[in-house]
Amino acid sequence: MPVPEDVEISFPTDGGCFGCSPSNPAGLQLRFRRLGERMLARYSIAERFHGAPGVAHGGIVATILDEISCAAIALIADRWVMTGELTVGYERPCPVEAPLEIVAAITDRTHPRYWVVEAEIHHDGARLVRSRGKFFLRDDAPVAP
Repeated sequence: MPVPEDVEISFPTDGGCFGCSPSNPAGLQLRFRRLGERMLARYSIAERFHGAPGVAHGGIVATILDEISCAAIALIADRWVMTGELTVGYERPCPVEAPLEIVAAITDRTHPRYWVVEAEIHHDGARLVRSRGKFFLRDDAPVAP
């Protein structure tokens, strides 16, 4: 069953994930909010995750996009997935210690083995980073107990 709209949530099953688990003290501990067919997160990347001074490390940025993309499928469509491919386009530097808005939506459900999700990170109304990924559908791991 999809999660309710406009309620902040983390994944119902906590497996210690670096990106989304509230029990992983070293992780990002991302939380999500469903808005219709889109998944939203608000997050500030900690200084400890910088690459160049004041700029988030690209791998951390990609992790955030991967997490919200998986959340879009898991929490909107109630399907467990595994990342198959993620293409990230860095358009502007992504600052650390600044409020970011991350949004994702399922854009293609036509393939029987994977779905496509597109995601973006914004700061002060400007798009900084975008991604497009293929996420393989898993029938062996339900999202919620």
